[in-house]
Amino acid sequence: MNKLSVLQNLKKVYAKPYPHVIIENALDEDIFLELKSTLPESYVSNRPIGPDNSRRVKYHVLQEDNWPISNLWQEFFEFHTSKEFFDQVLDMWEPFNVKYAIARGRVVIEKGKAYNKANCYTDCQFVRHNVVTEGATTRTPHVDNKNEVYAGLLYFKHDNSTGGGFNIHKQTFESGWDSKQNNELYEPGPIVKTCEYKDNNFVMFFNQKYAVHSVEPRAGAQSPRWSINMIGRWTQTRNW
Repeated sequence: MNKLSVLQNLKKVYAKPYPHVIIENALDEDIFLELKSTLPESYVSNRPIGPDNSRRVKYHVLQEDNWPISNLWQEFFEFHTSKEFFDQVLDMWEPFNVKYAIARGRVVIEKGKAYNKANCYTDCQFVRHNVVTEGATTRTPHVDNKNEVYAGLLYFKHDNSTGGGFNIHKQTFESGWDSKQNNELYEPGPIVKTCEYKDNNFVMFFNQKYAVHSVEPRAGAQSPRWSINMIGRWTQTRNW
């Protein structure tokens, strides 16, 4: 497996409450530390602030710029938006959804939003969340865009804060979800697992109606909350 793959140390795929993986020490330490030391702080900091107090730079945006990132970051983004990685992710989810297994034979992907022959696209994002009020969270319980196939987060931590992890909720009723926006829930199910916000921790889930998740509030935060977001999406609304 590619030395840059966040799945290289995968041990188990969890089926409940919805398919997901949590991998500690996802990357070899030397590679992770090099990536961490070259995070493009100033470049990302100049991006507009989103509704979740984050600044983001997407892979397909970087393609259009002068690539103000290291060669290693470029290789990392190239791999995690590749068909090779996309196929590895599909291999993980295939046992959990028969319709998805059938659909994968028709998948044609491109990097960034594609409007040609591709019916799926992949992307990677630098994500920098601003420090928020003590006890507050950058994301309350919600489900993601209906067109999303999967989403993954690789964490980079710069302070001694606690919290900030990825909460997995058990949802006992079908949540509404939309093809164009995230859906906040007023009555989320209980948290059953949390992927700790910790250097080199990786979490990924198979998106579906019951895939409710949130961000754990941080305490003692002194630095922004950094992560790399990896996504795969259909270019058209799926009906399953």
